Amino acid sequence: MRSNGVASPWQSPLRLQRSLLLTQVQSNVSTGQAVAVELVLTLQLVLCVFASTNNRQASGSPAIVIGISVALGHLIGIYFTGCSMNPARSFGPAIVVGKFTVHWIFWVGPLTGAVLASLIYNFILFPDTRTMAQRLVILMGTEEVEKMTGVEPEKKESQCSSGDTEMGNACQVV
Repeated sequence: MRSNGVASPWQSPLRLQRSLLLTQVQSNVSTGQAVAVELVLTLQLVLCVFASTNNRQASGSPAIVIGISVALGHLIGIYFTGCSMNPARSFGPAIVVGKFTVHWIFWVGPLTGAVLASLIYNFILFPDTRTMAQRLVILMGTEEVEKMTGVEPEKKESQCSSGDTEMGNACQVV
């Protein structure tokens, strides 16, 4: 406050100073409803990210689409739960303020929503053309992709000419 009793425009409201923008469930929202809100908001955001960044079908700027998705999610969810949509968004202020009363909501909801969005996108909306064996090879990170898929690797042709003596040795090494 200034000396004349008028609030300074640079001061945040006292309510926000005490909570440090902590995501909190409103009193008229049950914990189940809060988990559902966080789940749905994160699900729509992750689906939007998958769809807008997929190089097989996306067109336009993913940044604009993702930004609109985040803005709409916040406009809808901020009244109910403060709209975390990201556990890190809730975890930082909770550590600083030291309030973890219903903090589990902001972990369970978004993580479950993200997993569901991944399953929905990859198996229902836009399934991958790879077989389950190929997906398991990718998941395990083994080098036996050619054996599992039945495709022989292409042999590289040497682009070295026999007249290049210095380069001939380098080509044999490669």
